Amino acid sequence: MDWKNFEENVRETLEIDDNVVINKDDVLEDTEYWSSMHALLIMALAESEYDISLTGEELRNSKTLNDLFILFESKAG
Repeated sequence: MDWKNFEENVRETLEIDDNVVINKDDVLEDTEYWSSMHALLIMALAESEYDISLTGEELRNSKTLNDLFILFESKAG
């Protein structure tokens, strides 16, 4: 799985402008672009783009964007 492609998909899904700097180690819950609705959108992205299923617990345990990337990568593997 490619980080750049993953980041682009997340940006599009969460409607994050290209000029917004995303630090992959920022805690998602501390950002303005994360809420329970965004979590549902990420679950939909996982299914539609990567053909993987995520649980709510897996998302709660993924604190950063990098954690999400690692989760997606492990599931897609």
